Amino acid sequence: MSRSRAFVICAVGFAAGILVQSKFGFSPAIVWLCFGASAMVLAVAYQSGYGKRIAAWCLVCFCLGMGRMHLANHANEYQGILKTKQQMEAVIVADVDVRPDRQMLTVLPPGHHQNILVTTSKYRHYSYGDQLLLTGKLAEPKTSDDFDYKAYLLRWNTYALMSYPKIIVLKTGQGHWWVRGLLGVKYAFIKQASKVLPEVESNLLLGILIGARKALPDEVVNNFNATGVSHVIAISGYNISIIISALAFLDRYIGRRANFWLNLAVVAGFVVMSGASASVNRAALMGGLVLLSSRAGRLYAITPALCLAAALMLVFNPRILYWDASFQLSFLATGGVVYLAPLLEDLTASWPGLFGVKSIITTTMSAIIATLPFMLYQFGRLSIVAPLVNVLVLPLVPTTMLFGFLAGIPFLGFGFGLVAHWLLRYMLAITAYFAHLKYASRELHINQLGFILCYAAVVAAYLAGRAWLKHKP
Repeated sequence: MSRSRAFVICAVGFAAGILVQSKFGFSPAIVWLCFGASAMVLAVAYQSGYGKRIAAWCLVCFCLGMGRMHLANHANEYQGILKTKQQMEAVIVADVDVRPDRQMLTVLPPGHHQNILVTTSKYRHYSYGDQLLLTGKLAEPKTSDDFDYKAYLLRWNTYALMSYPKIIVLKTGQGHWWVRGLLGVKYAFIKQASKVLPEVESNLLLGILIGARKALPDEVVNNFNATGVSHVIAISGYNISIIISALAFLDRYIGRRANFWLNLAVVAGFVVMSGASASVNRAALMGGLVLLSSRAGRLYAITPALCLAAALMLVFNPRILYWDASFQLSFLATGGVVYLAPLLEDLTASWPGLFGVKSIITTTMSAIIATLPFMLYQFGRLSIVAPLVNVLVLPLVPTTMLFGFLAGIPFLGFGFGLVAHWLLRYMLAITAYFAHLKYASRELHINQLGFILCYAAVVAAYLAGRAWLKHKP
């Protein structure tokens, strides 16, 4: 067994431990007992063969995953002052989340380690690094039968809520200077884009470029969801690959080494400006691994890279494995494109390419197949028109990103903005038309058993396709 395969097995064991602890929440005594037992198994396995040692290491990583998830659970620092009116100072520690009817501020009071999510009106401008004086009641996030809002917020270290408090800005310019600088660039781009594009098209462009979809009207978001192209307004490895490819030409001017560090800096800055969601972090880590392997002159192996990206993210924040749908969908879609797309390309090798349309269809279908059981289990929606709409929209995304980025350049953006406006209007029109068709999407829920059976069928079909191709004359 190769080292990369052994690493993949151990990474899967680590993730499985986090998943089990997230689901069942075993006591600290049981976690430490399991870890001690796994250490004993590892000691005995070292007297056996290589395969048994790897299995023992997988068990140890499983227990490490349980322990990491246990260490991520903390008592609520605000428990004693919930439901009482408080006056406190706090600093905005994340980019302001602006919605069509309100804005959300993630703040951190001095001397605390847990965030508070503040909901306020959108008629006053707030920025990262503002120091505020808040007067209002703290509340604990509520959990309903179909949505665990408390666990949803805990994944980003948010333990309390404050709705529409009285707010006084005491200072500005607090927080990390480099985050303020990057967000300043983002705000300047948004301001320039809003000058050359109407509001809806401007917000759609921000969704495509940096995944800022929350300012979009609900109707537009619903249209993209119903037609199966919501990934267009969510950051993925596709966006990162476009950035890396766009910077490749600088090799001849500044050298490969300097361009390598420039690429890493640009990707890191892009993560900060786009909100550092799970899908963004995964895409950035994968892109960074591509750059590192290219720099080291080593072959880029996708499976170990995926496992390494997942393991690093889970070490930093283990809660995202169970409670973050973005993390789950990101890796499912990537796995579909990596493993299913080549299989579909081989199975349809004799079909005409149709100027790249076939490749778009196979890639789209691979991502749909990989994520469909999860979508039906989690959200209960099946998009019938997704393959067709993806073919009509996806080929224009790189061009839209290019002209949309150029539209944000001061003094030069109006001409580029006109082209971006046409492309964005086309996307809005296509998604609106197909979303309003009678059978564009259907409500279809599956239970936990159906979820497991669906993925078992996907794996079985994948293995059958591989076997058929292997024995095909």
